[in-house]
Amino acid sequence: MEGSFIKENVVLTRAEMDRILRSYRKMNEALRSSDTFLRAEKPDLDEAALEAEMYSLRALVLSISDPSERMLLYHYYIKGQTLEMCGKILGISDRSVYRLKSRALDNLLLKTNNKN
Repeated sequence: MEGSFIKENVVLTRAEMDRILRSYRKMNEALRSSDTFLRAEKPDLDEAALEAEMYSLRALVLSISDPSERMLLYHYYIKGQTLEMCGKILGISDRSVYRLKSRALDNLLLKTNNKN
């Protein structure tokens, strides 16, 4: 992905992918806050760069072929809902939602690591 936290020729772990996807929420909060906050927290990133990064992360999540995995990752990382709420939306148990998240992250890693 051009202009992304996901660098080419780097093999990511599940924890790193989770951290990258969690950054979506922080970027969204930064865009909603004042310009002073943006300059203090991310002096090298402007609004356009943050929006581009958010777009690339959203596109990555939406590119997942399995609808349950895509819906879980979208609601959890992009919408910022809890895993418990995601389980209710999907109609699955808490235990199943954790397994689905692990499987979804693994599939996402396969997809991004195979691009490199």
